[in-house]
Amino acid sequence: MSAILPENPSQSNATVGKDYLLSINTGTVAVPVWTLVGGQRGASLSRTADEIKVGHKTSGGWNSVKAGLRSWGIDLSGLVLLQDEGVRALETAFMNGQEVNVRLLYPNGSVQTGWGSLTDFSMETPHDGEASLKGKISGNGALSARTPDVDVYSFTMSKAAATDKVLTITPSTTTVTSVKNGATTLTSLADYSYTAGALTVESTYISGLAVGTHVLTITTGENATLTVAMTLTA
Repeated sequence: MSAILPENPSQSNATVGKDYLLSINTGTVAVPVWTLVGGQRGASLSRTADEIKVGHKTSGGWNSVKAGLRSWGIDLSGLVLLQDEGVRALETAFMNGQEVNVRLLYPNGSVQTGWGSLTDFSMETPHDGEASLKGKISGNGALSARTPDVDVYSFTMSKAAATDKVLTITPSTTTVTSVKNGATTLTSLADYSYTAGALTVESTYISGLAVGTHVLTITTGENATLTVAMTLTA
């Protein structure tokens, strides 16, 4: 039996690059399906701002610079996995000139998301090495702030055999201020409970709902919004 070990509580503990992962949305905007891009070796995030020079004759001989329009991009590198769904989705996006909805996952479970265009998608096939790919996703619009994440964005359950549904929210230090079904606010400790990253929607609440799809909106202490589609069958 393996031992249970404590986590290092230090907030200055360094992280390693292998724990940052890029996924592409292969679902919809309303109910995303985040598909990991397989074979990743790098997913480097760049954020830049245009330099606007605002120096003038009376600035004491010193130039001044202010930040203008901001932009972001992700440089992707990895191995060619022909049967990987994430790689196939990137291939489809490039061939059809479609924008991609991407998510960058941090080691603590928080995420950043955004839309971008795949402006480079190249492949290298040396005779004495592995087949590899590299790509550039250039952002279109804002990259989101880092927010908490939930482990599932949709699930289906039989109303007649309803059980408690546990949704895992990361980081586990995230607080939850409210849970709503549409415009209706659920009651804490009756309809749901939340402890250290585990949000449990009670079976008694689920069994009382009508057959169909219900959209749960979870608001966190950081004022982030997490959306989960709950489909109930008879």
